[in-house]
Amino acid sequence: MSPTVPMLVLVAREAGLRSALVARLSMAGGDIVTVDNLDDPRVDRWLAHAPVLIIDEGALAARAGGEAALRADPRWRAIAVIGGYAEEGGVPRIASADAAAILEAMLPEWGYPER
Repeated sequence: MSPTVPMLVLVAREAGLRSALVARLSMAGGDIVTVDNLDDPRVDRWLAHAPVLIIDEGALAARAGGEAALRADPRWRAIAVIGGYAEEGGVPRIASADAAAILEAMLPEWGYPER
């Protein structure tokens, strides 16, 4: 992994969405790991890389503190939420149907080189 390319940590409960995102973002040059929840002890190994968190609304809703807790967590370079409705001043939401294309388009702003 290049130090200029952030790692992507994906928490998506729906298998089809998870598979589509892993395939599309990997083909675009992303270095992706998937976990079932953010309390997975393996997450600590990736934090030195200032990863981007991609989380679906279901996993976010189950997280103690919800979106406010994630926004306050300094471990993440950026956060993208798939599904649901954005809180005022919160993280914008991405529709599931468009998630792969939108996230791929966001890679440059997270530090990926232009393609």
